[in-house]
Amino acid sequence: MAHPYDVEHASRLHVEWCVDLAKRMDVRTTHQSGPQMRAVMHELRRSVPNDAVLEIANALPALERGIFLDGWRLDEAKEEPTTPDEFQDRVYDRVRAHHFRVETLVGDVFWLFCQKLEQPKAAKIRENLPRVLASLWPAP
Repeated sequence: MAHPYDVEHASRLHVEWCVDLAKRMDVRTTHQSGPQMRAVMHELRRSVPNDAVLEIANALPALERGIFLDGWRLDEAKEEPTTPDEFQDRVYDRVRAHHFRVETLVGDVFWLFCQKLEQPKAAKIRENLPRVLASLWPAP
């Protein structure tokens, strides 16, 4: 039995995102870029109010939306970062046991959003970032 087109498309798109992120991060495989992208997404989710979580999720393609929302709860503890470095440290803590530190990881994931999403969707994510992370968003 064949997979529905939307499932195949979502899978292909996710692999494309992970490949492009791996190239940007200068890592060897999507086994490195995929989990690191997930870490950025989950830490971002933890850093914004619930209404912003939904705004960001709705800007993402289906599979990335699922990754972003995986395990999310309405009562999830929130902790807005006070500096970009603090946020990046928290992201790295999520992958430390399995992956080396990529100093540009957060900016690379934000770059990916800018490259892969239509401008209005990327703008929606940017609008919902904690203010302290604005400096990590790529310049237009």
